[in-house]
Amino acid sequence: MNKLLLTLVLSISTTSIFAQQTFKYKVAVQKVDSTAFYRIALSPELLAKCNPDMSDIRLIDQNSKYVPFIYGDQLPVKDESNFVAFPQVANAKQADSLTTIIIQNKLSLTINQLNLRLRNTSAERVFTLSGSDDLSGWYAIKENVLLSGIADYTHQSIYEQVINFPASNYRYFKISVNNSRKEPVNIIQVGIYLHQFVKPIFTELHGTNFYQKDTGRLSKVVIQLQDVYPVNKIHLTVAGAKYYRRSVSIYAISGKQHNLISDTLLSSAGTNNFFITTKAKIIELIIANDDNPPLSINAIDVFSLNQSVIGYLTKDQSYNLVFGDPLSKSPNYDLKFFADSLDRNLTLLNSGTVVANPLYQADKNKTDPQFPAWLIWVAIALVLAILALLTHKMTKEIGKKAYHE
Repeated sequence: MNKLLLTLVLSISTTSIFAQQTFKYKVAVQKVDSTAFYRIALSPELLAKCNPDMSDIRLIDQNSKYVPFIYGDQLPVKDESNFVAFPQVANAKQADSLTTIIIQNKLSLTINQLNLRLRNTSAERVFTLSGSDDLSGWYAIKENVLLSGIADYTHQSIYEQVINFPASNYRYFKISVNNSRKEPVNIIQVGIYLHQFVKPIFTELHGTNFYQKDTGRLSKVVIQLQDVYPVNKIHLTVAGAKYYRRSVSIYAISGKQHNLISDTLLSSAGTNNFFITTKAKIIELIIANDDNPPLSINAIDVFSLNQSVIGYLTKDQSYNLVFGDPLSKSPNYDLKFFADSLDRNLTLLNSGTVVANPLYQADKNKTDPQFPAWLIWVAIALVLAILALLTHKMTKEIGKKAYHE
């Protein structure tokens, strides 16, 4: 019996190790001196190595077991009196089963959260959030977001879902819900809480270089970063004219591809801040000078929006974050349904230096001659078989004792 029990423990441990072999990197989490919920900071170096939507991040304990967590910006705002609904420009269900809702951010506020108020439903849909300044050119902000039904049945007929995204100040936001040829869910209002006006916190990306090239009526400014960082804010220090107002197109460069991120304005009346959402190592600005002399860009500061995850950590335990699996999908933990029970002012923990995950196996999601993917399922089946055998043997032993008595 003891041998079978030992085999069961080893099988479970082996399965946990296999599950971590698809993650290329890891960082150590700062140790805690008391058991509680904590906010764990995600450094720009970490974010550079994970998926753009952070779907491959996992929190593990010292026994290599996954620890449930939520993303740091998923904590809801509770003050009902401060809810402000954005006016809807459009709300239509198209023939291809796509529901489109367009709302107006009249003051062009910089926000990183939208609250959707829906009629109660247990249905689930997937939607995309995009932004525009003119209702013509639309730019992706967040894709493949799950619009989930209520966690349980309540006496209230309306509930809220929070959409979290990198800071944006578009004039219009569009929510495109894919109904998959089913009936649409009923989205009543989209808005924000006044608490969300708090200025987002950014971390400056150091080691940034740039060069400027003026050709004809255009100026090209190329920004080079040290890694493929998430970029959410660019600040320009401009000289050469007291008054100016120039159109600017911002591109993310990947090899020979130039992906348009945003069309915006550079103006002496503004702050010279560009709020964007991209992940890139090279960013290109194309400034339209028309008949004006080129502006001189004296300095460029690039920033990444601070991100975090929140988990329940135990005193004297060691924890790590693993990441770097391009095929991973965001985990679905029960904790997200209890986010409103958590305190927003949680202790912030730092994460360590990004290092290679020693358990990583290249191409683990494809084929691996030593540990093929099917072996994980074999291990799971073995665990179930051992459990069944243990149950059977224990039942027989109990039966024998009862018979002899």
